[in-house]
Amino acid sequence: MWKNVQIAAIFASILTGFGGSGSWAAEIIKPRAVVELFTSQGCSSCPPADEILGKLAEEGEVLALGWHVDYWDYLGWKDKFANATHTERQKFYARSFQEPQVYTPQAIINGLSHTVGSRESEIRDLVSGKIGVGSGQLPVTINAAVSENVLSIDVPISTEASGATLWLVYFNNQSDVYISHGENRGRTITYHNIVGKMEMLGMMKPEGLSVELPVSEMKRQGYDSCGLLLQTTDPQGYPGKIVGAAIISDL
Repeated sequence: MWKNVQIAAIFASILTGFGGSGSWAAEIIKPRAVVELFTSQGCSSCPPADEILGKLAEEGEVLALGWHVDYWDYLGWKDKFANATHTERQKFYARSFQEPQVYTPQAIINGLSHTVGSRESEIRDLVSGKIGVGSGQLPVTINAAVSENVLSIDVPISTEASGATLWLVYFNNQSDVYISHGENRGRTITYHNIVGKMEMLGMMKPEGLSVELPVSEMKRQGYDSCGLLLQTTDPQGYPGKIVGAAIISDL
């Protein structure tokens, strides 16, 4: 069922050629939803959620992002992918959801619905729009194309896009980690779509938003892939609904 609509999710296929001796080939995919997993290598409850994120990433219908947090590092194992900014993002979400605390594994769908990251059927129901607030198809299309070593991004103005911010999220596709201490000691766990860096590209304007990025600079960042997030903020300035997204693979 999931793979049957995968072709419809691709709005630009293999992009090649930009002059000189180098070339770039990548898929640019429009996902149906965004699933953010907040996880930690030091959390014994997280491996099942990490596996589910891997399934979603492989199926290619959602932008699946693994945000490794640092607040479990004291349990005897420091997560090699953890970053304080990832923890901060999760805390901002908690304030947006009016939740008193953060936890792992937590899956957040389209910036508005959340559940325990190991509840696969519930995550899929949120992605499909069967349940949850803000679930289902992303309403805004992010147009992207490559020419002359430049990635051009265009977001037309719409009611849904008004006031949103465009973010670029770099990630590595997969990494196997042997964990020698802590709650997961003795295990080798495979992690997927491991977020490394997030950059703001711009805010929506009355005439829309257009951005150009040099591909050479993107490749220099040293990541496998990246995603584009068009996200609103709530009245307090915390992360809100994600209204558009794109996946750019094989940097």
